Amino acid sequence: MLSLLVAFFLVAIITSFLCSLWEAVLLSITPAYARLQLEQGGRTGARLERFKRNIDQPLAAILTLNTIAHTVGAIGVGQQAALIWADANPLITSLAVPATMTLAVLILSEIIPKTLGASFWQRLAPFTARSLAFIIAALYPLVWACQLVTRSLNRSHSASVLTRSEFLALAELGAQEGVFARGETAIIRNLLRFKDVTARDVMTPRMVVRTADAGTSVGAFLGANPGLRFSRIPLSREGRSEDISGYFLRTEALER
Repeated sequence: MLSLLVAFFLVAIITSFLCSLWEAVLLSITPAYARLQLEQGGRTGARLERFKRNIDQPLAAILTLNTIAHTVGAIGVGQQAALIWADANPLITSLAVPATMTLAVLILSEIIPKTLGASFWQRLAPFTARSLAFIIAALYPLVWACQLVTRSLNRSHSASVLTRSEFLALAELGAQEGVFARGETAIIRNLLRFKDVTARDVMTPRMVVRTADAGTSVGAFLGANPGLRFSRIPLSREGRSEDISGYFLRTEALER
């Protein structure tokens, strides 16, 4: 009887441990990682992409198996404990055994596996993909029934997995962690602002624009403006700043 109690206990804890581990890994996998694995080829990438696209299916399989393990484990442990300690103090079967089972489930099958899954999800992703594919196939009727319920509750279209603000936040985080240089992050930030920036926002005010007469030599103009910081110089006709005929690039002028 004691061996049966230990067997029920271990089956419940180990199964629940794996379910919590798979759930943590699945929810930690980013869409970008799944797409990268898909582009590299192999079954892992295809499975991860499918799971992230239809996440209700693997979650239903995980929760179904976890519920079965908890139910069977609790019933089995409780029955065996009642048989083993039938003549002992009732506190053993009514308090000590349930309390021990609860603490074991909390620590061994919730806290530890979810911490491991969230911390090492990249290493565990291939194992998780293979395991979930098998569990979904084994429990498909129950998974299908669970999906009917979740689909009726979630009929709205899926939201975008990445927004512009989140992309910018990722770029900032990449700069902090050394993935991007500060200049690269600034380029990304400016690119994302292009659709909101007008020509008026970036144009040079007329009062500070430096123009050159079309008949003036490059040497004379640069000599008269040694501290010039503009790269494009508008060309005017006969010194009239309102009559612009074109422009020249200071860098190209210096090369000639």
